Amino acid sequence: MCPYYMMYGMSWDEFWYSPTERLVFYWQQHQYEIESRNQELWLQGLYIRVAVASCLDSKNIKYPDKPQRVTELTEIEQEIENKQKVNQLRDILIEHKRIWDEKHKGVGKQCQ
Repeated sequence: MCPYYMMYGMSWDEFWYSPTERLVFYWQQHQYEIESRNQELWLQGLYIRVAVASCLDSKNIKYPDKPQRVTELTEIEQEIENKQKVNQLRDILIEHKRIWDEKHKGVGKQCQ
C-alpha cells in the first residue's frame, strides 16, 4: 500500500513511521481532489457545449462575455444584480408601452 499512498502525496517515512490515522487524511484529500477535478471538467464541458451551439446557431445562442460563476454572490453583488434586473424589466416595459401607444394612437379620440 505504500506506493498507493505515496501517489496521494504521503512520504515514505510518513507511511512507515506515522500513526495509521494519518492515512485517512491523505485518502480524504485525494477524494476532494477528484471531486474538484470532476467539477472543473464538468464546467469545461459546459463551455464547450455553448461554444459549439453558438457556432451552429449564432443568431439565437451567444457565447458568454464573462466566465460562468461557480461561487455564490456576495450580498452587495446580489443587490447590484437585482437592480440591473429591475432596470432591464423597466426598460422592457417602457418599450412595450411605447409600441402600444404607437399602435393605438388616436383610438380613444375617435369615440369622443
